[in-house]
Amino acid sequence: MKFQILGFHSELMGEETIRRLGEEFIAQIEDGTGILMEWVSAPEEFSEGDIPVVFIQTGGTEGKFLSQLDKMPEPTILLTHGAMNSLAASLEILSYLHQQGLKGEVIHGEMDYIQMRLANLQKVRQARREIYKARLGVIGKPSDWLIASQVNPGAAKEKLGLEIVEVPIDELIRLAQKDYNIDDPLVEVLKQKKFSAEELTKALNIYGALCQLKDDYQLSGVTVRCFDLLEPLQSTGCIGLALLNAQGIPSACEGDVPSLITMMILQHLVGEAGFMVNPSRINIYDNSMVIAHCTLPINMGTEYKLKTHFESGIGVAVDGHLPKGKAMMFKVDAGLERYFLSEIEILENLSRLDLCRTQIEIKLKEDVGYFLKEPCGNHHIITLQEDLPLVREFMESLL
Repeated sequence: MKFQILGFHSELMGEETIRRLGEEFIAQIEDGTGILMEWVSAPEEFSEGDIPVVFIQTGGTEGKFLSQLDKMPEPTILLTHGAMNSLAASLEILSYLHQQGLKGEVIHGEMDYIQMRLANLQKVRQARREIYKARLGVIGKPSDWLIASQVNPGAAKEKLGLEIVEVPIDELIRLAQKDYNIDDPLVEVLKQKKFSAEELTKALNIYGALCQLKDDYQLSGVTVRCFDLLEPLQSTGCIGLALLNAQGIPSACEGDVPSLITMMILQHLVGEAGFMVNPSRINIYDNSMVIAHCTLPINMGTEYKLKTHFESGIGVAVDGHLPKGKAMMFKVDAGLERYFLSEIEILENLSRLDLCRTQIEIKLKEDVGYFLKEPCGNHHIITLQEDLPLVREFMESLL
């Protein structure tokens, strides 16, 4: 995916000077971002798979732009430099676009800012393209207690382009009764941990079955009604989800589709699906909370131990330790119309007996009272890769 640059300039100024300054300016952006910049001579040359940018090179270009408005993309990205009244003309054009109810933005400022904004636009477009062709598997229905986490498949298709595929839980249960020969470095490390070999084999067979379903249904991510595995398999999906997430396949617990969509967005934006957590305790006075769950990407954090699943006391769960410091919390609601996003600080890893196996205490930058007044459901997602402006820009492109 490249940027396509369409330049506008006044005939009153020197053609050679305008050309030289413009080429030098675009070359600087290209060098700083590593993204190819291609000049075009008319809006008809914009190609569907690339990102169109209107480069306002001088003042006096408003009329020229207006004559081509019906061919311009929306939102219109107006790029300016700090010379030849480029910014002044861009502000007039943007004001006109807004008066007509059209979307647009002026990108202007120091070169590092311009490079960052264009790089973010490219990441957002790339993420949307990948998500648009995604197929998310819901293996079993969402768990009965997720009463506020039902996603309308039609709305998901309309807003994100992704397809929600229902897979019967019986298919997973049947496939998990087979033995799988798994050749994976993460699994080899897992086998070195001190834990029952029999229990680990059952957990890895569930992982093998999930991989089989992923391939059979051509799934980009999965969420599993995992408590339905406890009785027939006497095991849990915690290890399977931990391994899939570590391999870049977003995988959520309990059939939670909004959480899976949130993890899919994070995977494509910041390269990490994240840790799906239950809020467990909130301290209003110091804006902190304790969060926990029995699985997380097995390569997320500094180390991990294997324990039983908290609620059932069977199977194999993950007790992971995350590094202290800044991280990010994100969640999209079931209606895909609202989201929560906050920088957080990981304060401590905990070892309480009354919570799920991976437990951390965090402090939020946003008001923790959100959880008590207007939460986007129960589960939220933590990622160590933090880029709040990028996530916010992605969500604003949807809403």
